Amino acid sequence: MFADLKHTLESHLPSRRKKTPSGWISFDARCCQHQGESPDTRQRGGIMYSGDGSVNYHCFNCGFKANYTPGRYLNNRFRKLLTWLNVPTSVISKLAMKAMAISQEVNPEQKKLDNEIKFDTVKLPEDAEPIRTNSYLMERGIVDVPHTFYEAPKSMKDRVIVPIRWHNKLIGYVARATKEMSPKYFAQVQPGTLFNLDNQHWSRKFVILVEGIFDAIQIDGVAILGSEIAHKQKLQIDALNRKVIVVPDRDKAGTKLIEQAIEWGWAVSMPPWDTNVKDVNDAVQKYGRILTMQAILKYVFDSKTKIRLQEKLWI
Repeated sequence: MFADLKHTLESHLPSRRKKTPSGWISFDARCCQHQGESPDTRQRGGIMYSGDGSVNYHCFNCGFKANYTPGRYLNNRFRKLLTWLNVPTSVISKLAMKAMAISQEVNPEQKKLDNEIKFDTVKLPEDAEPIRTNSYLMERGIVDVPHTFYEAPKSMKDRVIVPIRWHNKLIGYVARATKEMSPKYFAQVQPGTLFNLDNQHWSRKFVILVEGIFDAIQIDGVAILGSEIAHKQKLQIDALNRKVIVVPDRDKAGTKLIEQAIEWGWAVSMPPWDTNVKDVNDAVQKYGRILTMQAILKYVFDSKTKIRLQEKLWI
């Protein structure tokens, strides 16, 4: 798979490229105009091949990232990258099928999970149009994130739509009102859905679970889209085989998530943020993304006793 993917990339990367001392192959990025930015002319796109067979892409202009990890599916971000590099759809499909076959061969648990976890493909509203940002997203501090949002000016006026993908297919979406209206959220979400699971980077030794979709976007975490974790969601989280760090909202509903974390032996992070900071998105708006992440990782509690003590200060 690695050889096929590398050959495909090398055959479609721009001819004007160079290799940096740190190992990146740099070229004019093709992702920027698809992310609402000006075309790159300074070779800010970079591909790196690793000895373990993984492939990483990072655009230092618009911030778009994609990666392939041996034994995992070819995720939606990497398929987008290949499309933007003008790789034929038939070639991308063959690579995706090969990655899937390898994943199930080397990871029996993945095959077992695939047999148990299934989601139907859905469609966005017919009038949905992609946007990079809008005034509502900017007000909430949702800037410079590698996600595509949508607006549907006729069917869902005054809402921003966030797609939810699983194994490269659209399985749902959340439409958040951008002004005072009811309902605040309109969600087409199937039972057991998690947001941003596909995009968890292979090199991370942990996964951060949050409640809301915008919390997850801000710190590249996984959103459970509520305050309790369903069995189907737990199966998918456990399959990542990483340390799980739960960051609950600071309200009574957040206690449900804390109870589940204790029951399953997961860690809980409850940083000493100001009392007006109610969730991760609030924290990013107040402290910035870097300081928020640092605080989350610093104030991780693993033992039941410590979690209980901190919970009294948190909620």
